[in-house]
Amino acid sequence: MTVIKNSFVKLRDMRVDQKKAYELDLQNIGFNETKYLTINGFNAAIKRIGKNHLCGYVEVPDNLTINIHDIDCHGGITFDQENVDFFSMKGRVVGFDCVHACDWTPNIPAITGTETYKDTGFVLNEIWKIVQQLEELQDENCK
Repeated sequence: MTVIKNSFVKLRDMRVDQKKAYELDLQNIGFNETKYLTINGFNAAIKRIGKNHLCGYVEVPDNLTINIHDIDCHGGITFDQENVDFFSMKGRVVGFDCVHACDWTPNIPAITGTETYKDTGFVLNEIWKIVQQLEELQDENCK
């Protein structure tokens, strides 16, 4: 009985920690806000969806053909569109979201208690990974 009780206490504490991380991160990107970036010449963005999770996006250069299934990022590419209206980016934009089973979000109850909030720093690192992969593909196309 004690083990179960301790597990619930740990689960509650973890949820509190995730909520604090989320609340701190709201100072970086607020509700429905988008931050535009340029990383090694690639246009990118981090967007908070409503009051919830973050998503990361990168514009693919016009001359570059990619298979989104070959791009490694958190949860895989879940967004792939041309001429996206809600970005200042033109052309093809690919992106990922942070609302998977392993992700903590304020509006979805935790299932396992091991979910973690993916903050602005995490999303920025994933965007860097995408940019590096696109750079490698550009280099391969130049050979």
